[in-house]
Amino acid sequence: MRKSLIWAASAMMAIGLLTGCGSSKSAETTAAASSAAESSSEESKESSAAEAESSSEGAESSAAEVSADNPFNGKTVKVGCSATFVPFESIEMAADGKKTYVGMNIDIVRDVVEKNGGTVEFVDMPFKSLMAAIQAGQIDFCSGGMAPTEEREKTLDFSEIFFYPRNAIVYRAEDDYPNLDSLQGKTVAYAFGTNYQQVAESIPDAKAVGIQGSPACIEEVKSKRADACIIDGAGAAEFLKNNAELKMSLLDKTDDCFAIGFPKNSPYYETFNNTLKEMMEDGELDKIIADHLSEQFILD
Repeated sequence: MRKSLIWAASAMMAIGLLTGCGSSKSAETTAAASSAAESSSEESKESSAAEAESSSEGAESSAAEVSADNPFNGKTVKVGCSATFVPFESIEMAADGKKTYVGMNIDIVRDVVEKNGGTVEFVDMPFKSLMAAIQAGQIDFCSGGMAPTEEREKTLDFSEIFFYPRNAIVYRAEDDYPNLDSLQGKTVAYAFGTNYQQVAESIPDAKAVGIQGSPACIEEVKSKRADACIIDGAGAAEFLKNNAELKMSLLDKTDDCFAIGFPKNSPYYETFNNTLKEMMEDGELDKIIADHLSEQFILD
């Protein structure tokens, strides 16, 4: 019995030794594989970290295009507009009641601000209220339907002139007013606070009537309370698309022009103006004008 036990123990030890050698080799292989896997994992982690760092650096580099000291960067600026000035500034209402500001001036302002890392909150108000709103600090600046007249320049700083509009006479189709002289003795409507007031009042013997906004001027003509109205030529073309009973006569280009009005010493003025000039030089501004109006309105 004792011999049997000794033999069994010896056999088990021999098996154990054989198994141990096999296990040792397998363990070495496993350890090597594990080490390789760990090494590969570490390399992968290092590679991923390097890629992440590179990606992060790329993002930082991209973000650095808008410098930290750019006055628009991360800011929401309030920009005043008069949203009855089709096709330059107007509001589109969605079925759910959401308002969207659209138009040539809207696109220009939004593009400039977004290029500099900011966003725009448009504030609708009558045109005649824009200067007072800037002076009171209610808005940061106003969109581009304002001409830099000598009087306005006493209070505001203006951007580069980016658009020269052409005025139009709008009248009922049964009439014919080809020029300002033909309106002598007539009732002529104009939008309050605009340069069209001076045009209307310059007509000999005409009765110039101030109305709130271009759409209201059109209604004055349609309802026969006015014989004609003086409005922007591009806006007139838009109105005529939906009013077959009206006609217009496009007037020659004048010294009237569009610029962006800023309060004196505005932190946004220089950056905005520089970006606007770049858009004028590279043709981006021309594309916006052509998209909203036509190429005949593009600055030479």
